[in-house]
Amino acid sequence: MGNNVVEILYTDACPFWKETMKMIDEVMKELNLAATVKKTRITSEEEAKRYGFPGSPTVRVNGVDIDPAARDMPSYIGCRIYTFKGRTYESPPKKMMTTGFKRLIKK
Repeated sequence: MGNNVVEILYTDACPFWKETMKMIDEVMKELNLAATVKKTRITSEEEAKRYGFPGSPTVRVNGVDIDPAARDMPSYIGCRIYTFKGRTYESPPKKMMTTGFKRLIKK
C-alpha cells in the first residue's frame, strides 16, 4: 500500500471533529488500512480559503474529500453538514467514510 494520507481538517469551534477522529481510527482498523493520519486545525477565513475548506470536520484521503459533493462547496470556517442517503449529519457517517476510504486509498 502506497504512502496514503488521511487528513482531518477542523476548527476548535466545531466539536464534531473529535468523534470523526475516532471514526477514522475505527474505519482504518476495520478495513485494515495503513496510512498517515494528519490533523489540520483551521483558524481563519484566509486558511479556509487556502485549504479549500468546506467546514468542520472535513476528511480527505490523499487530498480528496470523502464526500464527492464537496467539490461544489465554498470555503467556510463554520461547522459542516453532511448529506448521505437522504439524511443530514454533523460529521461524516461511518458508511460514507468507509466508501470514501475504499474509493480513494492507493493499493
